[in-house]
Amino acid sequence: MIPFRKRPLQARTAKALPAEPSTPRAGLSRLLLILLVAAFILIAHNHTFWGRAQTIFDGNLRALAVFGLAIYALTVFTAALLGPGRALKPALAFLLILSSVTSYYMDSLGVMIDRDMIQNVMKTTLTESSHMLTPRFVMHVLAWGVLPAVLVVFVPLRPALRWRGFWWGFGRWIGVTALSLALLVGLIFSDFKTYSGVFRAHKELMGSYQPGAALGATLRYAKMVLKSADVVVAPLGADAVKGPRLAAADKPVLTVLVAGETARAQAFALNGYGRDTNPELAKRDITYFTDVTSCGTATAVSLPCMFSNLTREGYSQDRAIRQQNLLDVLTHAGLAVEWWDNNTGHQGNAARVPSRMMSAEDDAAACAMGECTDAVFLNRLDEVAATMTKDTVLVLHMIGSHGPAYHLRYPPEFEIFTPACKSTDFAQCSTEEIVNAYDNTILFTDHILAQMIDRLAAQDRVIPALLYVSDHGESLGEDGLYLHGAPWFMAPTQQTHVPMLIWLSDPWRATFGLDAGCLSAKADLPASHDNLFHTVLGMLDIRTSVHDPALDLTQGCAAPA
Repeated sequence: MIPFRKRPLQARTAKALPAEPSTPRAGLSRLLLILLVAAFILIAHNHTFWGRAQTIFDGNLRALAVFGLAIYALTVFTAALLGPGRALKPALAFLLILSSVTSYYMDSLGVMIDRDMIQNVMKTTLTESSHMLTPRFVMHVLAWGVLPAVLVVFVPLRPALRWRGFWWGFGRWIGVTALSLALLVGLIFSDFKTYSGVFRAHKELMGSYQPGAALGATLRYAKMVLKSADVVVAPLGADAVKGPRLAAADKPVLTVLVAGETARAQAFALNGYGRDTNPELAKRDITYFTDVTSCGTATAVSLPCMFSNLTREGYSQDRAIRQQNLLDVLTHAGLAVEWWDNNTGHQGNAARVPSRMMSAEDDAAACAMGECTDAVFLNRLDEVAATMTKDTVLVLHMIGSHGPAYHLRYPPEFEIFTPACKSTDFAQCSTEEIVNAYDNTILFTDHILAQMIDRLAAQDRVIPALLYVSDHGESLGEDGLYLHGAPWFMAPTQQTHVPMLIWLSDPWRATFGLDAGCLSAKADLPASHDNLFHTVLGMLDIRTSVHDPALDLTQGCAAPA
């Protein structure tokens, strides 16, 4: 019989722990990787931010140094917060690529990445977006975003000790985020009076911080979208009716509302510009308003705002989508309303009226360059004016002067100001070439508007009028800014001062009793997008409780009915 020997109790109930390696573990620690990536982002992707910070602190090196450490702590906090556990490398790679994209537009074009800019990006078209993907942009993102992201993905991390489990990793993540947040708060409160004053007075500073500005703007946009989901649209102007003058018109009344795109008043000869960019409109009997301010600096804001009755001070997207707009009021009054678009869509304005996107089917010649110029509206306008049988309002949303592809907005025969920039990468063009290309777009807009006026005037079976106003302006290098979309608090006048004009045919003036001299007397008074809603109702003699005579530019210019 073989004797049985019991193992010691300790040997039967527990396994021996593996010996820890005697040599140092290879690879970077997670904390060191976060610190290195945060430093890289602040150095490589925040040139505009640091330039503004140096100007604001104006020689106060101590305050600037402490502020810089606080921003570094904020960047570390962001990276650590987004990258717990195995999510660390994907989160860091994402931040590197995101910062390389936003820093390119910030540093090269002066573009601010705020909620409105994120909204513009989300609502833009694929064609429009493609104009921004220049070779220089691609090389920048590859060199300063994708390549560092690839290095982060493949850099070896120091393996965790085998006896450290989930809770150790979770505690370490909490510790890093809490410590970086505590450091951020402590540094800011070390001189809270100075830094709080900087934040209040210089919102553009943190608006240029990458990746924080882009992340914060995206979160604010997402919050806005979620808040506006499944809204109930309240009626507006349901009491609207035709006034006696409109009701007594002996022919159908045709009103054309032209929403211009990216036209700045500083480039209109009618506004005193030194170049003759309005040779055709100058020969038409129009009223040009010289001091008009836009509601926003980008289409996604200005377009819904200008067709609402909310005014710039009271406008928000949430409020706008919860009520009807000018087009609905006109429909309530019994007018036929349509929206024609040669741009990025109606931005919700035509949600309850017929709308159409213009294409080569409307005019193949106008679309011969691949994108339709605004000449695409003309033939279709002729057809409607020749066949309409009821009072009608047409809203025409132009592509106008939308950049950066200014050279695609006009046909070759309108390239009068030369040499003109033929690239969407402004670094490849001089300021003179950029301005020349832009001015050619204004020259072509002048031609299109004059053609619309002439064609409407030639129709003897309708009573026509036209009102044109641009949605916002454009920066062409002033103070290092290009394009548009700057936050309102810091937007230059080039982005907010817009052209506006009204043309009234002789039959219109007779039908509605409007005194052109009275209207012209108001041409140099301050006006804005706030006036559009009420001026359209006034000039059309629409009677409704939502009409505000104080904002109606035709008020006092019509003889009693």
